[in-house]
Amino acid sequence: MAGRIQSVAVIGDGPAGSTLAALLAKRGIRVGLFSRGRPKLPLIGESTVPALIPILRELGVEDEVASYSVFKPGATFTVHPGERLVIDFDEVRGRAPGYAYNVLRDRFDATLLDVCAKNGTQIFETTARLKRVPGNDVRGEGSRVRLTRATLAETDGFFATPPDFIVDASGRSRMIPRILGLPERTGNRRDTALFAHCRGVPIDNEGHVHTDRLERGWSWRIPLVDRVSIGVVIDPTALQALGDHADEQFDAICQSDPQLAKTAGCAERITPVLKFTNYQLTVRRGIGPGWALVGDCLGFIDPVFSSGVFLAMDGAKRLAEALLEGSSSALERYDRRQRRHIEAWHQAVGYFYDGRFFAMLRLRNQPHDNWIGRLVSPHAATHLPRVFTGESTARFYERNLLAAMMKYGLGSLEDPNWARWQIA
Repeated sequence: MAGRIQSVAVIGDGPAGSTLAALLAKRGIRVGLFSRGRPKLPLIGESTVPALIPILRELGVEDEVASYSVFKPGATFTVHPGERLVIDFDEVRGRAPGYAYNVLRDRFDATLLDVCAKNGTQIFETTARLKRVPGNDVRGEGSRVRLTRATLAETDGFFATPPDFIVDASGRSRMIPRILGLPERTGNRRDTALFAHCRGVPIDNEGHVHTDRLERGWSWRIPLVDRVSIGVVIDPTALQALGDHADEQFDAICQSDPQLAKTAGCAERITPVLKFTNYQLTVRRGIGPGWALVGDCLGFIDPVFSSGVFLAMDGAKRLAEALLEGSSSALERYDRRQRRHIEAWHQAVGYFYDGRFFAMLRLRNQPHDNWIGRLVSPHAATHLPRVFTGESTARFYERNLLAAMMKYGLGSLEDPNWARWQIA
């Protein structure tokens, strides 16, 4: 990369794009953000993690976010009827604060977009269009992309010449990966998420995100201001017998699953039901000559640990640092870091679905007669719950400790068959 980057085009106005644009513009980079407008319907990513709070503070928006959000002090899991596992963020906190927020995504995204404008970002309410400039790499990684002449013209001279750098923050639209044909990696899950906002939904622990294990799949309850977000994550084949449309399927499973019948059976649904698929998809390379990917565009993991918004905004912060440094090596470090971070979340999600996560959580409250159990139990009590604070995946020590606990710690269980807690 030759010379300092002076102008950047950001495609996408979600948390990743807005955070990146705000941080760059604040440091004097000429930034144009292309916004297609935010949907009024609910979006996945309504619950945040404590590791996000320092970024909100850096942007100067925590107080505003708190004003329309629900304070989130922890997480609650219903593993079996009558068995709940509770995580209190303040009790397991490391470097992150002991709390987070459950946010209304339309308000949250608007807050981040507003801070862009306040920091000097020029916002264009239009869809950016790109074209490929072929390189010497048949997989597209050595190819460049350019804003089309029509798109440049729509900026009214702001981009009189093409920007020095283009960032794709378009979410699962993945504009640059599609144009360049970048290789992707998919996970081993093919779940579908159905969710809607409801009223009349019980919350066992105030402010907590509730994760309930179902007969098939799992569900979430996220308390928001004057409503609760209810989501069901399930293999799509299990939905086929429940109706042809998302609304029918959601209502049917809320009535038929024993756990959901208790929490959502009598709920009043106040929004349409949204359906999301395409989980656990990651683009194999996040940078190229004059371009980079950030947020869901680079990798979307799974909603189970509320990691999406954190990954997006943390990635945006790291990419901003790399662009401000302006070297090829800085961008390579960004790409490697994000890839390690995403892979760590992939592993954590795998522990959730195969049952190891729940088995390890149970160690916190069990007496142990062997040295392995006595050694692992305090780590399970403090470090394992930090998956939910966003700390167990971002740092080398925490990532490796988590992997070691999952590999060796289950030998201390009285019943080693941890698959009994597997999510179908």
